[in-house]
This record gives sequence, C-alpha cells and structure tokens, in this order.
Amino acid sequence: MSRLKPLAIVFLSCVIFSLSLFSLSQLDYQSILFVRSLHNPIIEQLGNIGNRLGHGLTLVLLSIGFFLVGYAWKKDIFRHAGIDSLVAHAVAGIAVQIPKHVIGRPRPRWTHQNAFEYGPTFQSGLDAFPSGHTTASFAVAAVLARYFPGMSWLWYGAASFIALSRFLRGSHFPTDVLVGAVLGYLVGYVCARPYKEWRQSLYQALPLGLPLLIGGLTLFWITFRQPFSGGLAVGMDWVGLFMLFGGLAMRWNLIRNNLYVPVRAHGVMFEGSLLIGFGLALTTHSPLVIMLASLAGLVWWIRFVGEKENMDQYFLAREILLCFFLVGVTVTFRGLNGLIPLQ
Repeated sequence: MSRLKPLAIVFLSCVIFSLSLFSLSQLDYQSILFVRSLHNPIIEQLGNIGNRLGHGLTLVLLSIGFFLVGYAWKKDIFRHAGIDSLVAHAVAGIAVQIPKHVIGRPRPRWTHQNAFEYGPTFQSGLDAFPSGHTTASFAVAAVLARYFPGMSWLWYGAASFIALSRFLRGSHFPTDVLVGAVLGYLVGYVCARPYKEWRQSLYQALPLGLPLLIGGLTLFWITFRQPFSGGLAVGMDWVGLFMLFGGLAMRWNLIRNNLYVPVRAHGVMFEGSLLIGFGLALTTHSPLVIMLASLAGLVWWIRFVGEKENMDQYFLAREILLCFFLVGVTVTFRGLNGLIPLQ
C-alpha cells in the first residue's frame, strides 16, 4: 500500500487537473466574447492595476525589498523569503516559457473563432497559455506564504486578483490563468523548501494545490453556466450547509476541549475539513464541481488519513478567520451562481 500511495495521489491529481482544464476550456471563447463586450472604466482600471502588480519588475522589487529588510535588520526570515521568492520567480519564468512557445496558443485579441490553431512558434501574440503574470505571482505568493503563513490570505489574495485581472483585461483565457496559478503554486512551494527534497516537496504540494485548482474552476464555471433550480437546488443547499456547519462544529469542539484537556487530535480536524469542502461543493449546484471535490477528498484521504494533527498550539484566531472566510465564499457562490449563463 505504501508503494501505491504516491502513484494513486499523482494519478488522481492528474485526472482532476485534466478534467478541470477540459471543462473550463469549453467556456474560454464565450467568456472572452463577454469580456470584449464590456466597456466599463472601473473594470479596465482594475485590469491595469493587476497588470502592474503582476509585472516582473514589481515582483523582483518586492523580493529585493524583503532581502534588504532582512539584511538591514538581521532577520533571516526576511532574507530567505527574498532570496527564495526571487529564485521561484526565475524558475516560474523559465517553466512558463516552454508551454507558451511549444503550444503557441493565440491571445484573445488574436482569436476570432472558437477553433484555435496550435503549434510551436516564437511569434508575438501566440503565447497565451499559460499566463506568465499569474504564474509568477502565485510562485512568489507560495514562497511568502511559507515564511509568513499568518499573511497567506494577503499573498494569495493579491495573486488571485492579478490572475482575475488578466482575464478581465482580455489578455488571457480562463484556462490560461487557472493553469498559471497551479503551475506557479507548485513552483513556489518547491522553491521555498530544501532543493534536495524537491521530489518530496512536489509530492506534498499536489494535494495541497487541489483546492486552488477546484476553487478557480468553480468561480468561472458557476458564473457562466446555467445553474440547477427548483427542489434539487434547495436540497443541495440544505445538505451543503448542514455539512459545512457540521465540519466547523467538529473543529470548534476539538479546539474547545483542547483548551481545557490537552489532547492530540487523530484526524478530527481533517475530517471536519473534508465535510466543509464537500458542503461548499454542494452549494454550487454543479455536478462537475461536486465530482471534482469528491475526487480531491479521496486524494486528501489517501494522503493524510492516519496522520496525527499536532494540537500543542491552539489556533482559535485561525478558526474564527476561517468562519468569516467560509461565510464570504458561500455568499460569493450564491451571488455568482448563474450570473452570466453563457451555456
């Protein structure tokens, strides 16, 4: 079983990635046509801001800034964060150029039909897949999240804003930014850890990156697809919310008891997280999202089942922030569900 475990995780992760990429590609052209029809100055300004934030020079200056702060204040954590984020940015830049020029996908402004022609090329404008800004931003974000985990929401939030702005600006298709985000995350995760252990780091990163992949797909998928309605949708909402609150209750109950009787949790936090994830998937009313969330849950079960959760430190503040985050995600899903039904 120990030999099959890594193979199963890699295989299922690749299946989830392939299904997500194929499904989202069905919305690429229609969603870009919609973006082209928008002439809102606020959206255009947001796109320009994201373009500047994700520019290579901006990210390099950010990494240099962390290094200089660490050097001046003799703080190794800042110095290492600056060096590793700079390395991750460079590796991401190299990694993203290979598929860009091998696949040769035309950028949206060069695309005037649903059928695209692909092929190796170095011609300008035929380098859409994947998004370079998104890849570099998530690579740097993954490194900074490693050294400053308490600010992970800021790093990944900024990278997500950059990714979305590339789509709203009409520079990339949804699949371009989604693949760029996953690729950047994997590169950053590996670069923020010992280089000699890159295989183990990549193996660890695959399950942890699945929520990013499925979450990104979900935002596009539920926005541009016609949702379920009627009794089935209501049933999904009730079951999903029940599982969501059930998972939160399991986590809160463990922490509450642990505040008085120190114990080591044996999978309770993990099981609660699975319930939360599947509950969120049900509230999207999307069979595709539910299926992918189930596969991701299986990957997490194979990877983490039986591992002990270290509860020597209490994460009450983290759980409070998680509750607010889940409320925000649930409201967002409800607002986006079928907002622009292109299919």
